[in-house]
Amino acid sequence: MVRDESDATAALVEGPGTRIGPYKLLQQIGEGGFGAVFMAQQEKPVERKVALKIIKLGMDTRQVVARFEQERQALALMEHPNIARVLDAGATDTGRPYFVMELVKGDPIVAYSDKSNLTIDERLALFAQVCAAVQHAHSKGIIHRDLKPSNILVGTQDGKPQAKVIDFGIAKATSAKLTDKTLFTEHQQVIGTLQYMSPEQAEGSLDIDTRTDVYSLGVLLYELLAGSTPFDNKTLSHAMYGEVQRMIREVDPPKPSTRLIASRDTLANLAARRRVEPKRLGTLLRGELDWIVMKALEKDRARRYDTASGLAMDIQRYLGGEAVVAAPPSSTYRLRKFIRRHRVAATAGAMVAAALLIGVVAFAWQAKIASAQRDRAVAAEAESTQRADQLQKVADFQAQMLAQVDTTEAGRLLSRDVQARFAAAQAKAGVAAGDLAAQVAAFASEWKQVNATDVACELIDQTILKPAVVAVEQQFRDQPLVDAQLRQVLADLYHDLGLFDAALPLQERAVATYRRELGEEHVSTLGSLNNLGLLLQELDKLAEAEGHLRDGLTKCRRVLGDEHRETLNFIGNLGLVLRAQGKFSDAEPYYREALAKSRRVFGEEHPDTVIPIGNLGMLLLGERKLSEAEPYFREALDKSRRVMGEEHRYTLASIGNLGGVLREQGKLDEAEPYFREALDKSTRVLGAEHPETLAKLSNLGALLHAQGKLSEAEPFLREALEKRRRLQGEDDRETASSFAWVGSLLRAQGKLAEAESYYRDSLARYRRVLGDAHPETLGSFINLGVVLQSRGEHRETVTTLAPIESIARSTFIGRNAHRLVPLLLSLGKARAALGDYAAAEGHLLEANGLLVHAHGEAHRDTRDAAQTLVDLYAAWHTADPSQGHDAKSAEWKAKLAPPKGKG
Repeated sequence: MVRDESDATAALVEGPGTRIGPYKLLQQIGEGGFGAVFMAQQEKPVERKVALKIIKLGMDTRQVVARFEQERQALALMEHPNIARVLDAGATDTGRPYFVMELVKGDPIVAYSDKSNLTIDERLALFAQVCAAVQHAHSKGIIHRDLKPSNILVGTQDGKPQAKVIDFGIAKATSAKLTDKTLFTEHQQVIGTLQYMSPEQAEGSLDIDTRTDVYSLGVLLYELLAGSTPFDNKTLSHAMYGEVQRMIREVDPPKPSTRLIASRDTLANLAARRRVEPKRLGTLLRGELDWIVMKALEKDRARRYDTASGLAMDIQRYLGGEAVVAAPPSSTYRLRKFIRRHRVAATAGAMVAAALLIGVVAFAWQAKIASAQRDRAVAAEAESTQRADQLQKVADFQAQMLAQVDTTEAGRLLSRDVQARFAAAQAKAGVAAGDLAAQVAAFASEWKQVNATDVACELIDQTILKPAVVAVEQQFRDQPLVDAQLRQVLADLYHDLGLFDAALPLQERAVATYRRELGEEHVSTLGSLNNLGLLLQELDKLAEAEGHLRDGLTKCRRVLGDEHRETLNFIGNLGLVLRAQGKFSDAEPYYREALAKSRRVFGEEHPDTVIPIGNLGMLLLGERKLSEAEPYFREALDKSRRVMGEEHRYTLASIGNLGGVLREQGKLDEAEPYFREALDKSTRVLGAEHPETLAKLSNLGALLHAQGKLSEAEPFLREALEKRRRLQGEDDRETASSFAWVGSLLRAQGKLAEAESYYRDSLARYRRVLGDAHPETLGSFINLGVVLQSRGEHRETVTTLAPIESIARSTFIGRNAHRLVPLLLSLGKARAALGDYAAAEGHLLEANGLLVHAHGEAHRDTRDAAQTLVDLYAAWHTADPSQGHDAKSAEWKAKLAPPKGKG
C-alpha cells in the first residue's frame, strides 16, 4: 500500500490532536534544544494526563538520540517524590523515540516562592526538598548539570508546596554509561546554563562530579534569598563569552546580604515577597545564611559541601538553631550558638590534647532551677591516659548516636497518644524512617494544635535517646566510667527536653557509679550529685534535693575550697532549692555568699556573676523587700543586655523580673512596657508555647488584671491556662497558678460561681503537687475562702480557712505577713455573719493593723477593712445593745470621715 506524502508529513508534525502510540497530544508545554514536551491524554490502561517528550523533527541525529535516551534512562533509574517519574517509553512509526513522564503542574521555584510570598524559613524548607531530590539522583550515579528555576517546578499537594526536579536532558553518569550508545562531548564544550554553572563546568572540563550540582544549588539558594543570581543577567549580558567564563571561575560574587544592601530600589519589594520588614531582611541573611550560600559557591570544589545532603543538613541546622558547618571555625561562635539552643546545655565531650570537655551550662530563670556553667575540664586534665581514652570513647559515642539531638524550644511531655498519631501521620506521608525533619513536618501538618518543637521532643526521645540508652547498656558494661559519663549526658538531654522522669534513673545511676569508681569526693561525683539535686527540684522533690545539695556542698568546701566554681554552683543551687520551699530566710545567706564570691572570682562582667545578681533580686522579691530588690533587678538586666545580648534567655527573664518588682511596688504603668517587651521577645526567640513564654503571657495578664483592664487581661490569662494544661500537664504547679489567675479574674468580674470552680481546681493541683503546707497551697486555700465568703457561704468559709490558720501564721511572717490579710478578713466577715462577733473582732482588728503597717491609714484597702469594723460593731450592737458596741462603730466610722476642711 502506498501512503500519501502529505499524510506522512502530517504524522511528523506534532500538535494538538496528534496521536503518538496510546497518547493523544493536547498542547505543547515546553521546548528544549532537541526535544519538545506535550501535555497528553492517556486513555488506556488508565485515564490520566501525562507529559510526553519527543525529539523534535529534524533533530534525530545519533548524538541527540543518545542524549535523549540518556535522559530517559536517567529518569527511569530514579524513584523520589521530588523527581518527575518516567511512566512509559517508545518510538513513533518513523523511529523517533519518546518517553512519558508524570505531568508536573506548577511554577518555577523562584516564581512560586515570590508569588506565594514565602518567608525565608519557608523558602529554605522548600529548597531542602530540592537538595533531597538531587542527592537521590547522585546516589543513582547521575549528575543533573542544569539545575535552575525552570527545571524545578513547584505545585501544591495537600495544601503544602512540593518541588519536582525535571529535565535531566544533559545529565551525566558518574560511573557506568546510561546508554549503550556513545555520547561524545567535545573538548571545552560548555553544557548548561551560565548563571547557574559551576566554575569547572564553565571551563568545559570533562572532570565533573556531584559538586557541580552543589554549586548550582548554591546559585539557586542565592536567588531564593536575595532575589537575583550571584552574577545577574545584566552583568552577564554586557560581557563577552570568554569574560563570563572567567568571572564564574575567578570572581567572587557579593554575599547575599551584601547584594540586598545594594538593591535599594527593589529592597521593599523583595522584603514584601518574603513577609519581613526591609530593615530586617539583610539581618536575617547576614551571618549563617551568607556562610551557607558562599560555602556552596566556593570556586575550589574541595571547599564546597561534599554532597547535596550536606548542604541540606546545614539548612536544617540553621532552621533548628544549631551551629552550621559553614560557620567560620570560631569556638566563640559555636559556644554562643550552643548556649542559645539550650536551657541547660546538655552535652559533654572528650578532651584529648587541646580539645575541651564541655560540661553542663545551666541558668536559673525565675522559678526554674539550674546551675551556672561548670568546669569539668579541670577534672579531665588530671586524669590518666586511661581516663583520656574513656573520654574519647564518650566523644565517639556522642558523635555516632547523639549528633541529631536538638533541644531548641522543647521542654514538655506530649500526651499519651503522640506515638500513635505520629505513626499514622508518617505512614500517610510516606516519610522515610531515618528522615527526622520530614517526620516532624508530617506529624505537625497532621496534628496542627501541637507545636512542632513538641513533636521533635518526642521524636528525639523515641528515635535517638532511647536507642542510645540501650546502646550504652550493651557497649560499655565493662567500662563503668564511660557508662557513667554517657548516662550523665543522656540525663542532661532528657532534663533539657523536660522529660524529667526519664532523666532521673540515668542520673541516679551515674551518681552511684561515680561514687563506686571514683569515690564520694571526686569532682565528677560532686558534679553529678549537683545535677541530681537540680533534677529532683524539677520533679518537686524538694526535701530530697536539699539533702543532696547540702551533702555535696559540705564535701566541695572541704575538697575544692570555698571559691571553686563547683562550690559556688552548690551554694547558689542550695539557695534556689530553699527558696522553692518558701524558706526565704534560710536561703538568703546562700544567695548573698554566691553573689559576693562570684563578683570576686569571675568579675562584674561575667554571666556567672550576672545570674546570682538576678537570683538575689528574686529572693528579696519573695521576702517582700521590694525597694531593696529593684536595684538588683536593674543591675542584672543592664549587665545581661551587655554581657549576654538582647535576646539571650536570661536577658528575657531579667526584663520580666524587673517588670515584676515594679508591679509589686504598685508601679503598674512603669511595669507594663517591660512585661510586653519580655513577652514579645520570648515569643520570637523561644516560640509561643515555650514554658518561659507562657510565664510571661500569664504575667502580662496578671498586670492588666491589677490595672483593672479585665477584658484585656482575660485572653492572656485564658491562653496561658489552656496551653499549660495541654503542654505541661494537669498536675503542674504552673497550671495550678493559671487556674488561680483565671479564678481571680472571674471574681473581679463578679462571676463568683465560676471563680469558685477555678479556685477549687487550683487548690486540688497545688495539694497534689506541693502538699498542704506549701505557701502556694496556702494561698490557694485563702483564695477559695475569699470567694466562698463573697458568695455568702459563711460556714463553708470557716470550714475551709480555720484548719489552715495556724500553719499560715507560721508561714506568712515578717515581711510576708500581708498575705494573712485576706484570710483574716474572710474569717472575720464569715464569723460576724454567723454571730461569732468576738472571734470576728480579733480577726478584723488584726487585718486592719497589718494593712495600716503595710499601706497606711489612707490606703483604699485599709479603709475597706475599717468599714468591716464599722459594720461588725453595728451588727453586734443590734444583737447585744447593752455592751456599747454602737460607740465603737461610731469611732471607726469617724476614722473614715475626711479631715475637717476637706470635702
